[in-house]
Amino acid sequence: MRPLASCVLLLAFVGSTVAADPLRLVPKEANLVLKVEKPRPLIEAVTTLDASRDYQSLPQVKAVLDSTAARRFFQLVEHAEAKLGAKWPELVDALAGGGMAFGTIAGKDQAPALLVLQGTDEAKAAAAFKLFVQMLNDELARQSGGSDKPVTAETGTHRGADTVRIGDDFFAARLGAVTLISNKRPAVEKSLVLAVEPKDGESVLGHATLPAAKKLLGGDPLAWLWFDLVVAKQEKGFADFLETARKQAFTLFAIGGTVDAVRRADFLTVGIYQTDAGLKLTGKLPAKRADLPPEFALHVPMKPDVPGTLPLLAPPGVLYSQSLYLDIGSFWTKRKSILGEQELKDLEKAEKDISKLLPNTTFGKLLEMSGPHHRFVAVERGINHYQTRPDFPLPEMAVVSSMRDPEFGKVMNTTLRTAAALAGLQFGLKMTEEKHDGVDIVSYRFAENKPLDADPTNVRYNFVPSFAVANGFLVVASSPQLLKDLLPEVKKPVDPAACSPAVWRNRVYGAGAAAGLKARSEAVITDAVLGQGIGLDEAKKQVEQLAKFLGTLGTLGVEVEHGAEAFRFEIEWKR
Repeated sequence: MRPLASCVLLLAFVGSTVAADPLRLVPKEANLVLKVEKPRPLIEAVTTLDASRDYQSLPQVKAVLDSTAARRFFQLVEHAEAKLGAKWPELVDALAGGGMAFGTIAGKDQAPALLVLQGTDEAKAAAAFKLFVQMLNDELARQSGGSDKPVTAETGTHRGADTVRIGDDFFAARLGAVTLISNKRPAVEKSLVLAVEPKDGESVLGHATLPAAKKLLGGDPLAWLWFDLVVAKQEKGFADFLETARKQAFTLFAIGGTVDAVRRADFLTVGIYQTDAGLKLTGKLPAKRADLPPEFALHVPMKPDVPGTLPLLAPPGVLYSQSLYLDIGSFWTKRKSILGEQELKDLEKAEKDISKLLPNTTFGKLLEMSGPHHRFVAVERGINHYQTRPDFPLPEMAVVSSMRDPEFGKVMNTTLRTAAALAGLQFGLKMTEEKHDGVDIVSYRFAENKPLDADPTNVRYNFVPSFAVANGFLVVASSPQLLKDLLPEVKKPVDPAACSPAVWRNRVYGAGAAAGLKARSEAVITDAVLGQGIGLDEAKKQVEQLAKFLGTLGTLGVEVEHGAEAFRFEIEWKR
């Protein structure tokens, strides 16, 4: 049996009419709801993935699976299958095939949490509940270790339902094919009232924004979540944070657009979907793009003909790639209407101090000339740039930024050269200029015969800082080779079809991680030998297994978009 699949059977033991929505039994007080429409397809969507099958070969995972706790759990699952006369897929269908719903009151101390399992087979649900009570008592007796007064599960009935209770922190009930589990007895009792004497408006289904959330989410999610933000924003601390975040430079830059979407939205909805290539998690907030305050031109292009993000860079060996929209020039010109008095004063003082170091310009003017599109990429090809090896090898990295004014490239050229000349006095930098594909590239190498007390681990030998200006972009890289690899993409016209309305997106590449591990395996091998006490050959084998696993992972990408009708964030894994 696959371990991931069998884990959910612990929930399925405690049970679950097919057409009935389990949300009908979640009391109206809940402001956070998670519903699994069909538990078995969700489980199989995970357990049938290639990565889920391959991960069991990893030594670290095998150690967990071989642990006493894991073996005992799998034994209990097999015992349940034997007693109930079915394997876990059929049991999940019988005990929770009508769906699973979880509800709670987020933000409340010691809040009740309720799990509802809607089954399709009453006889199986009754047998599973009885078996679950027996297994609880067996486990409690084992944990009591022969005590004269062992803790036991207290059984009973309530409103025609079979019940079981352990102290004040666990209460469960089964009524027909439905099973209820909670940390608070009143939550189960309220749910049983809804099951026996249903009334309109008494369950969470009567909430106005719940159906709106499902409609906004769209598609056919395996599971989805609804969070009532109206209730959450009644909490003073949360409401104050949403308002003040617009005036604080750090939060404005880091998460300002997201925070403002939360401020304007009545709810958050999130869904998990199965795709042809893997899995996707999508979250939406009903916050329209047209309602964005002017200060968020920092994060979002206000003109429809301006793309949110440019194409992701993917040179050979790519490990991580990111593209984002961040219009710092717009922020600088509007700073007086955006920031609070003290933050504005501090920012303008810092601008004056930095400007003293810049030749023939000010930091403010430099910001105004900069462009809004920025891309970052990290690649791992196992390249050593110096004979002296750094203690902690890093991937090669590069930043590609657009410019609003061509003068930006000229000023940055002068500024970077000046900064490198000053740094050269301390670090012994040696400058090299070359022309590649019609583009002037300037690079700097660190001297290897000059010890540096400030860098005892030789981190500097990860870098051969390089920069160039090409086709309206400033390219800064940690090596001239990476810069050259990026030039063909930078020089060609931007393809609108490859752009995205998303204002921030990134991607992590499993193949890049695998290549990086193979290229720089010495440290991992050494750690395995010293930490696990194994031989060199076994350590190398472990690294090979881990690299093979990483190579099967595909890519993991994240997107953030301020859409016409909703703010959207998405995480997608592709095999």
